[in-house]
Amino acid sequence: MTDQATRVVPAGWYEDPADAEQVRWWNGIAWTDHTQPKPTSAADAETAELEKRYSESGAPPVRVRVRNVSTSTTSSWLVAFTPILFALAAVVAIIVPFYSTLGSELWALLLVPYLLSVLCAFLDVRRLKRWGLKPPAAIWALLGPLYLVVRKFTVAGWGQLVALVVLLVGLGGVGFAVSSTELGKPITLALTVQSTIRSELVGSGEALDVACPPIADSTAVGTVYTCDVTLATHAHKQLLVSIDSDKGDFSYTYSLK
Repeated sequence: MTDQATRVVPAGWYEDPADAEQVRWWNGIAWTDHTQPKPTSAADAETAELEKRYSESGAPPVRVRVRNVSTSTTSSWLVAFTPILFALAAVVAIIVPFYSTLGSELWALLLVPYLLSVLCAFLDVRRLKRWGLKPPAAIWALLGPLYLVVRKFTVAGWGQLVALVVLLVGLGGVGFAVSSTELGKPITLALTVQSTIRSELVGSGEALDVACPPIADSTAVGTVYTCDVTLATHAHKQLLVSIDSDKGDFSYTYSLK
């Protein structure tokens, strides 16, 4: 009789029978070792009624059910921080090639925040399991920072399928916005011009370095902008780069100045 009554008590944070100043996690079957300080808010009438009903049924000594207890973990906060690292790595990968001989290999820097986010997401899944909560499947950790979206819906009880739909709709919207507005075209064009000219001039030994603007002022046909070239003789000259087609074709020649 007592065992059956115990099993109907829903999992949650309840006042610790051994210490009224804290709450302890009840996993639906037995008390666990997980505790934390009791929030200052008092239980409402519904909570009091729930407590009374379970007490009369012979359930464990539950007096107060505490709501709105945070499910955040240190690992989840670290995952939330990694997009900043992604942005910094992307800035370095875009800007540095214009001032050094390093090129596309700098994009490997993006692996650092990604691997960090995956590791922290796995740790977060383990911590949620220890707390008796239902975490996302561990495979979602491979999404990196996007894991937090799945986590939000799963812990809230909406399910992982809903989270997947939200992710697909969100990513589709972002992709459509970028492609329709061509937001990345000035950066892509500038990178192409920089790498092509550097490969041809530095690779042939004609120049020591080439520095072009990190973002093209315009991608319109007929646009002309300049790049600085350090010749093998250490003399400095300017290149005039002309956009020749909508597809990003370009040509360049040394300035007569």
